[in-house]
Amino acid sequence: MVTAKSVFLYIIIILGLLARSRVIVLAGFSLLLIRELGLSGLLEFLSDRGIELGLIFLLMAILAPLLISSLERGDLEKAFLNWKSLVAVLAGLLATRFNGMGLKLLQESPQLVIGIITGSLIGIVLFGGIPVGPLMAAGIAALLTGLVEHIIMLFK
Repeated sequence: MVTAKSVFLYIIIILGLLARSRVIVLAGFSLLLIRELGLSGLLEFLSDRGIELGLIFLLMAILAPLLISSLERGDLEKAFLNWKSLVAVLAGLLATRFNGMGLKLLQESPQLVIGIITGSLIGIVLFGGIPVGPLMAAGIAALLTGLVEHIIMLFK
């Protein structure tokens, strides 16, 4: 039986193919397969712990090149003694705050995932983007929706 949820996943897969995004195609196809096989426990696990698991692998991928390169103790000290490093620290602080806001927004309004995926696909196709930041996109959405709501309240 084809349900609205299955149709949504088919659309995601097709859009991922059009955007030439293996990540989106694989995610959509994997979820469709899990759903069709009736593995609701795995869906619940992914829903509860998928972001945490994905972040672990993303962080490992970011840190691995540091272990491959010839990183010395002096390099670590120099990493915090220039203005770009301080900007990077600030960016990390802001990103974690926005990600937290995004996670809360997605928990309150899960239907916004459709817009985030659509925006990510447009970003891939038109701007050569990489779809690794849905949580950050949700954080930006939380920031912007809060800003718009605040502006609306000012004019009431």
